[in-house]
Amino acid sequence: MQLRSRAFSLIELLVIIGIIAVLLGLLMPALSASRRSARSLQCKSNLRELGHALQMYANVNNGWFYPVGFDPDGGEFMSDAFGTRVPPHERWPSTVFNVRMPNPLPYDTAAYDQAVYDPESFPAAPFTPAVLLCPADVEPFEAHSYVVNGHIADYRHRTGGTGLGGKSGSNIILAGEKRSNERDYYMQSEDFSRVVEPFRHGLHLRSNYLYLDGHVDNATPRDALSGIDPWDVAAAP
Repeated sequence: MQLRSRAFSLIELLVIIGIIAVLLGLLMPALSASRRSARSLQCKSNLRELGHALQMYANVNNGWFYPVGFDPDGGEFMSDAFGTRVPPHERWPSTVFNVRMPNPLPYDTAAYDQAVYDPESFPAAPFTPAVLLCPADVEPFEAHSYVVNGHIADYRHRTGGTGLGGKSGSNIILAGEKRSNERDYYMQSEDFSRVVEPFRHGLHLRSNYLYLDGHVDNATPRDALSGIDPWDVAAAP
C-alpha cells in the first residue's frame, strides 16, 4: 500500500500556535520573577561588598564609616560633604574604595557646578566602582545605585559607638538603594521619599538595605524609614 503524508490543516496549525502562546504566557511570569530574584541577590552581594569597604574605611579613619568634612567657609560640620558638593573624583565612593585617579583628570575642577548635572563634562563612572551599580538599575544618575545614611554622620556615630536610640545595629540602616533619576549620595529621613527607591526589585522583593551590623535584607518602606534615624539625641563625638 502506498503511504501518503498528511499536512496540517489551517485549524490544526492555529490550535498548535494557540497552545504555544498559552504555554509562553504561563512561563513568562515565572521567568520574569526568576530574573528579578537573581538581580536582587546580586544587589545584596553588592551591598555586602560595600559594607566591607565601609568597615575597612572605618578601621583606618577613627571609626567613621565614610568621609565627613567641615564647611570651609563657616567651619560647620557637614555630613554630606562628599557627595555632589564636590567633583566626582572627590566623592565618597572614590575615597572609600581607593579608586586610582587618572592623571590628568578628565575635567577642570574649577568649572564644576554642583547645581548642574552634566555627566559628559563631569562623568562619575570613572570614579565609581562597578559594585555600586545594582543590576536592576538602568543608567542611574551619577553612575551609582546606592546611598549611605547621612544620619550616621549627623549624630557622629562611629564603629563601636553607643547611643543607637534604643535599637541594635541589626535595625539601623547604613546604606540603601536610590532612585535612578536622583543624584544624591546620602539619604535622610526628611528626603526618604524623594531619594530612596522603595520597590527596585518588585512589590514582593522590594529594595535591599545594608544594616549597621553588616547584614543585608529587603524591607518595606515603613520599616526602612524607621531604621534610618532612630536617635532621639545626638551621640557624643
